[in-house]
Amino acid sequence: MPTKRADRELVSASELAQIGYCERATHFDWHHGARRTPEQLQAQDRGNAAHQQFYRDSIAVARASERKGRCFVATLVLGEGAATTALRAFRDLYLRNTAGGRWLIGAYYRSGPAVCKVLSSHPRMLQAVRLAVLLAAKAAAWAVARKLSR
Repeated sequence: MPTKRADRELVSASELAQIGYCERATHFDWHHGARRTPEQLQAQDRGNAAHQQFYRDSIAVARASERKGRCFVATLVLGEGAATTALRAFRDLYLRNTAGGRWLIGAYYRSGPAVCKVLSSHPRMLQAVRLAVLLAAKAAAWAVARKLSR
């Protein structure tokens, strides 16, 4: 038996999109309740599962970003600050999303401590690396700001 919706003031984004597609179907669903096919219900379940997985992954990335482990190159040459934060945000928004990016992160984590050890004992090399990392941090900050403004 069809039921009327109790939340008449609330309209979801999906319902708004449907208005553009078929105003009559949207009104019918709003008035009598939406009826979905088994295929639509399965697709909805898959979408909900994908959203939940994305949320869990995002939480894991955020927690991993909060941890500060050994002294890596960016922290050694720039210290903690906006530039280092921009590099971490670039890592989280761009590199973690691709297999190549994750490989690059792993390689950085494996080699970072040894590179830091070498840089600590060579001040001239440290200055050259500082300039390169600072330029990379500026580019990362621009890319992050661009992505977040979309």
